[in-house]
Amino acid sequence: MNFENKEISLRERNKNYMAKNDLLQSVITKMCETENFLNEFGFLSFGRDYILCGEYVFSLQQVITSAELTVGSIISCCQSGCIADANSLLRKYRDDLFFYLYIVAFDVNTKQENNTEETKKMKKRIENWCENKLCNLSISEVMRSIGSSYCVKEAVQNYKLQSFFDDLGNRLNNYVHSNGISYYNKNIMAYSHDELLSILKTIEKDLRFITISFLFLIILFSPLSIMSTDYIDSLDLGLTPEENSQYWVAPFVEIYLKDNISLIDPECLKYLRDNTPMML
Repeated sequence: MNFENKEISLRERNKNYMAKNDLLQSVITKMCETENFLNEFGFLSFGRDYILCGEYVFSLQQVITSAELTVGSIISCCQSGCIADANSLLRKYRDDLFFYLYIVAFDVNTKQENNTEETKKMKKRIENWCENKLCNLSISEVMRSIGSSYCVKEAVQNYKLQSFFDDLGNRLNNYVHSNGISYYNKNIMAYSHDELLSILKTIEKDLRFITISFLFLIILFSPLSIMSTDYIDSLDLGLTPEENSQYWVAPFVEIYLKDNISLIDPECLKYLRDNTPMML
C-alpha cells in the first residue's frame, strides 16, 4: 500500500509552518533555556531534597523531574501551534512547582517546631498525597499556606506576588476551561498577523515568571538548596573546603536568577543578599 500521497495532519501542517518562522523559533528556543535550568536544578538538588512527613520519607526529585518533562511538553505544543494545550500545561507546571514549595514550607515549619493547626493540615495533605489520595486542595490554598510562612511572608507582600499570580491564574484558567472562542487550539492560518508571535511570547514570559518565582522562594526557604558542589566535592576528596565555600551559588542558578529576577522586581536580588547567607 502506498502512503506517500497521504495528506499530512493539521498538527503537522502547523508544525511545518512554525519550523519555517525564525521569530517563532527564537521564542521556543528561549523556552528551552528554562527546560535546561530545571534539568540542572534537579541534578543539583539530588540527595538534598528528602522530606520526612509522619511515617513517610521521600525525595522531591519526582516532582522536579515531572516539572521538567511538563516544560518539554509545553515546548512540543508550541512547536505544533497548540496554544490552548500549552497554556493548560503551563497551569499544571505552576501547580506542581508550588506544591513542591508547599512541601518545603511544611518541612521548614516542622524543623522550626512550628506545629500550628496549619502545619498539621499540611502534614495530613502531604500524607494523602503520598498515598495517592489527595483531593480538593486548591492552588489558592497552596499559595496561602506558602505565603503565610515566616520565611517568605515579607517577600510575598513586598513584591505583590499574590497579585501577580492571581492575574496569571485567571489567564491560564481561561484556556483550561475554554472560557471563550479564543481559548481553543486552531489552525495556524487562523491567527492574524503577529498575533501568534505575541501569544507565544506571553507563554514564554509566563514560563520564566513561574520559574523565577519558584527559585526566589525556594532560596528564601532553603538557601543551601542552591549551594554549588565545591564545598561537598572538597570534603569527598578529603580536602579542606575554602572558607565560606558553603555559601557559593551554583553558576547556572546565578545566571538564571540574574537574567530573570527583574520579572518580579530588580530589587529581589538585593533582598536575597540581605536575607540569606548565599554569595549572590
